[in-house]
Amino acid sequence: MRRQGGRRGSPLVGALIILASFAAAGYFWFRGGVSSQRQRITYLEDLSSRLRAETVPLKFMVVSRDGGEIRARVRMYDLAGREVAALEKAWPGSELYIDILLFPIRSGKDAGHADSWLAFPYRIFTDKLPAASGSVLFDAYDGGGFPEVLDGMDLSAGERAAVISAFAAARKSAGGGSPATEGAKGAFGSAVHEVSELSRFEVGIVYRVVCRIKGGVEIMED
Repeated sequence: MRRQGGRRGSPLVGALIILASFAAAGYFWFRGGVSSQRQRITYLEDLSSRLRAETVPLKFMVVSRDGGEIRARVRMYDLAGREVAALEKAWPGSELYIDILLFPIRSGKDAGHADSWLAFPYRIFTDKLPAASGSVLFDAYDGGGFPEVLDGMDLSAGERAAVISAFAAARKSAGGGSPATEGAKGAFGSAVHEVSELSRFEVGIVYRVVCRIKGGVEIMED
């Protein structure tokens, strides 16, 4: 997808509305021994120190607004910027919402405090299609149980296992009709769930979803 003219890399002019809801603080442990729980957190502590400050797991372009529907082309990327999934679909409505699920991890020694976040493209919905009925994106970038948006860097066996566990929990919750945030309870703690909405996306313009390791999601022109 190529943006047709205009500014490159500049934030969108206009209102950017970010709705963030933070689950209660505190960690919930996976079933099993305490040593195993601490080991998983240590794996992710090491991972957080190597992640980039910002990632772009998803880009999209509104193709058309016609007949009460909005059609968009969506592409997802790994940490190295390689495309791992693509889809084009029409949804009822005229305003598009991009939903990103953020899993909290810690980069310090305080096991009860998360200060870094792993970003997973979650779902797409609109002003006419409620979030609960939106298009869930997890399957699009599922590579044998591993979220391919987190490919592109070397992971230890423990880090990979921890990420797979987090991703599986989110997919299980979403697949059962519950919010994916419920599946985030575990060694990584409670989830941060952000919905990023722009008042109006222009047809034919590519937008990127920027996710920051310290929390926060922003939509910008590509």
